[in-house]
Amino acid sequence: MRNFVMTSGSAGEGHPDKICDQISDAMVDAFLAADADARVVAECAIASDVIFLSLRTDREPPFDTAALARRIFEAAGYGGQRRSQPTVMLDLVIGDGYARRDRTHASNMVTAIGHACTHTPECLAYPIWAAHRLTRGLDDLRRAGSAPWLGPDLQSQVAIEFQDRRPVRIAAIAVTAGLLEPVASREVQDYLSRDVFGAALGGGSLAIDAGTRVVFVSGPGAGGPSAHSGLTGRKIADDSYGGYARQSTAALSGKDPSRIDRIAAYAARQIARCVVAARLADECEVQVSYLLGDTEPASVEIDTFGSGRLPDSEIGDRVRRLFDLGVGTIESRMNLRSLPAARGGRFFRDLATYGHMGRDDLDPPWEDTSQAADLG
Repeated sequence: MRNFVMTSGSAGEGHPDKICDQISDAMVDAFLAADADARVVAECAIASDVIFLSLRTDREPPFDTAALARRIFEAAGYGGQRRSQPTVMLDLVIGDGYARRDRTHASNMVTAIGHACTHTPECLAYPIWAAHRLTRGLDDLRRAGSAPWLGPDLQSQVAIEFQDRRPVRIAAIAVTAGLLEPVASREVQDYLSRDVFGAALGGGSLAIDAGTRVVFVSGPGAGGPSAHSGLTGRKIADDSYGGYARQSTAALSGKDPSRIDRIAAYAARQIARCVVAARLADECEVQVSYLLGDTEPASVEIDTFGSGRLPDSEIGDRVRRLFDLGVGTIESRMNLRSLPAARGGRFFRDLATYGHMGRDDLDPPWEDTSQAADLG
């Protein structure tokens, strides 16, 4: 594809799917903050007044799982709207298999995709970058009380027009949100256009023009779990590249760093960003594939979509020489198990909203481009 329109979406912290992602990653943070060697897989579903929490781990939880889930739920914007706390139903399985899991061999078949480009300062594709900026701006306004009618269950979508794979125009913006009090859609739309969009999209190369279609859609009531259910890992495109690049079907949230499907996605992103930072290409997609039981990837492939200063095969050779992608080395190289404790008990939870990639605000290790100089 060279000339096209691409739409990406971003869900706010009060969207039920994102509540589930935050709860799942908060569980991972809590286990690792207590013991960096802990093994845990956490999954969550939410509907109406019930939070369903599944934990597979090698030990008793060293914290109150129900209390933590409720705190995340309230922090997502629902604390002041309810007369009672949600019910938490816990399915806890503690097994020796988790303690004995081999961290040096791939425990499943995985193909992970990493992507980076020169569209934005964070090297993210423009549609998902803009969508996350809008969603975060709306969440900030809601938390500050600047838009008291705005509910926590919200989503932003941004459509960008491309020519020769370069963003040239904002074609459309759509915001969907639950309302805490009746407000006319036209009034909300005018408010967003006047006070939100410009500030949120500042720093990008594109601006809203006279032909940009702007739409506000009010969800059913205040939205949230009473209106629709949530599930961990359902917003995979939101978490990665907004559909601009290929993506794995594996969820990122709720898995400790022994899970190759999570950490391989981070490793692939770091490689792609280093390739772009080294000015070897304006755009780079990295594919890393692991076979069950292997210690090293079966393949590491590069596609620069014709933007490379060198042949893709040569860039790939340099990548394979420089980056150690062994199953047992990615988590130690990025120090992933120690990050929750080092950052006050929360690291992965903060990735569960506004995307896992391009998060320069959190300084995650996969955004580090210090190895770019060795690629050039």
